[in-house]
Amino acid sequence: MSERILGDFDSGEKSNLMILVGALHGNELAGYKATNNVFDELRKNETKINGRVVGIAGNLQAIAAKKRFIDHDLNRAWKPEILDRVLATPEEELTHEDLELKILHGILDDLGTQGYENTYLIDMHTTSADNGIFLVHPGYPDQQSIARELRLPTVINLDVYLPGTLLKFMRGYGFNSFAFEAGQIGSEKAIDIHTFGIWELLHKTGIIDQSRDLGHLIHYEEILASLHKPLPGIVRVLHRHEIKEGDYFHMKPGYENFQTVSGGELLAQDKSGEIHAPMDGLIFMPLYQNAGNDGFFIVEEL
Repeated sequence: MSERILGDFDSGEKSNLMILVGALHGNELAGYKATNNVFDELRKNETKINGRVVGIAGNLQAIAAKKRFIDHDLNRAWKPEILDRVLATPEEELTHEDLELKILHGILDDLGTQGYENTYLIDMHTTSADNGIFLVHPGYPDQQSIARELRLPTVINLDVYLPGTLLKFMRGYGFNSFAFEAGQIGSEKAIDIHTFGIWELLHKTGIIDQSRDLGHLIHYEEILASLHKPLPGIVRVLHRHEIKEGDYFHMKPGYENFQTVSGGELLAQDKSGEIHAPMDGLIFMPLYQNAGNDGFFIVEEL
């Protein structure tokens, strides 16, 4: 088994395929560690799988460097113009994220064309701000979407503002795909949320028997109950503050995801001066790390 593939549990049935992707950003290891936690227990208990579950490590070179990315953001690279260039280039001529992209594309293209009846991709992340527990879903999740089973705030139009994401790319293969953000980068709580969120999804999709390991489901209920402040349900993005190179953007300290802000409120500063909220709403993904070009978003609950 390669370092890239964290685990591959396959019953041989073509009923369900779930792909778990961790550390597409190399400094966000919660999903990577959670997948290993779940897989260790599946191996230990010799749990019967209905279909197939595959765990994939995203950006191996950025993980080793302990960085979000080295040359460019791997979760903004799934665009036709980038993929066409990378796929047409011999692997030995590629470096860093371009090489990661080509290898990942080969794995996902192979999995995506295997003819499974139900296909899911969960792209696991963490954020630089506190209380960053939510899902990113391309479009409104219908009643059949397994994203609903996690019962977390769901952002439905972020893909409009962030082109080139893996989850949007995998929609092209017909996958029920979404991003699962489990809290603050580096926190043990985020690993816990991802771990038991994965168990919840494995049970609710029928990939593992719902009568087994009920303690996992109870623990996920306890996690939901422990989220102290009320969180919104379905939200949409109203505004994105983009950072350009050399802006020297600095977020005002203390903001949490989904905290209420008022139009005109001072949120950040850059080389041009103060940056104020353009409208009333909820602040979303305020940037408290050195990498990234999304300073903050303003969202509203539907």
